[in-house]
Amino acid sequence: MIQPDDIRRKAENLYGSFLQAWLRGDDTFFPRTIPANKVPDAADVAAAISSVRRLRDGAKEVLGYGYTVEWREVNSRKLGRNQFPSRIFFDNQADYLTYLAKERAFASFTEVVTQLRAAFPVLEGWIRANAPSVVAVAPELEGLVQVVEYFRDHPRPDRFARELPIPVDTKFIERHEGLLREWLDLVLPPHTIRADEDHFERRFGLRYAEPHLHVRVLDPFLQQELGLPWLEFSLPLHALAELPVREASAVIVENKVNLLTLPALQRTIGLGGLGRGVTILRYVPWLKQLPLVYWGDIDVEGFEILSTLRAVFPQTCSVLMDLATLDRWCHLASPGKGRTPDVPVHLSDQERAAFLCCRERNLRLEQERLPVPDTGWGLPATAGDRTDNTELQGLGAK
Repeated sequence: MIQPDDIRRKAENLYGSFLQAWLRGDDTFFPRTIPANKVPDAADVAAAISSVRRLRDGAKEVLGYGYTVEWREVNSRKLGRNQFPSRIFFDNQADYLTYLAKERAFASFTEVVTQLRAAFPVLEGWIRANAPSVVAVAPELEGLVQVVEYFRDHPRPDRFARELPIPVDTKFIERHEGLLREWLDLVLPPHTIRADEDHFERRFGLRYAEPHLHVRVLDPFLQQELGLPWLEFSLPLHALAELPVREASAVIVENKVNLLTLPALQRTIGLGGLGRGVTILRYVPWLKQLPLVYWGDIDVEGFEILSTLRAVFPQTCSVLMDLATLDRWCHLASPGKGRTPDVPVHLSDQERAAFLCCRERNLRLEQERLPVPDTGWGLPATAGDRTDNTELQGLGAK
């Protein structure tokens, strides 16, 4: 026969359904019957009587709140004439919430919902999808509403988050980026959102401390053409995007050390030290027009980066990232991270074979380990010569 602990567990499991019913304005949720086995164990009279007593002691008739038990008198040959439960139910909302000790939580929930519905009706779907966690918003609700209202009234403000004229602390937006993104995606007009961008500031038009990209111009004549006073420098992303690069090539390397050791190459620019951040290069428009060479570690992560880069720049070739290179320098490899991801989509047959070898044998051949003279064999002196593309294309996968 069901016992008070079982009833509490079932009541707690009903809480999400109760919230959804309240959101719908459904006033038929109560009385709510608790499905239960109400038949005592006739083989043990003492245990049956004890079970009935515990059920009664935990009920509303004793506590003044909680579940109600409807009793019926049963005359049993084994159990004698006794009262046993015929129905167990919560009669009303107050009994139910008091039983679960959720009066305050539910009051907070209804207050949050009421304010959100008034401020942003378009969040109704979000509220229903996230009903159990809505109450967690309560302590910061006022600030969250103020932030969303500001973005609604001033889309893509082109200011740092910390300088927006909103009466919240300077780190408030940073702390709540995940929730704010969900709300802003629903509240703001689509044309004010960079839907292809996960980065919060870029998605919603805020300024931010841009990453500096390390650059080497591998041809002094190209340096002069670009009007640059240095062959090696770092620039914020927007400044790099503004360089007037034309009729050239680019070599992208995973690690900064290898960028610093690249040989001189005609009409070529080197970029490096980005790791998995290579996709940020999609904001450099002139790269879309250039032949690109990528050189990364020979490991599962390096091939994932290559595939990600090639999804943005399909013209990307790879160099020194094939099975022949791995076989030649396998004695310099070290153990990888032990990951076994699926084969990345944008790999050539040779790259795929090297990826599978690294995955199956848990290998990592870091590009810094390759002897510097040998790296030059993979990067011809005319990598940037647009008059002879066949040599460039021979570097790796197209």
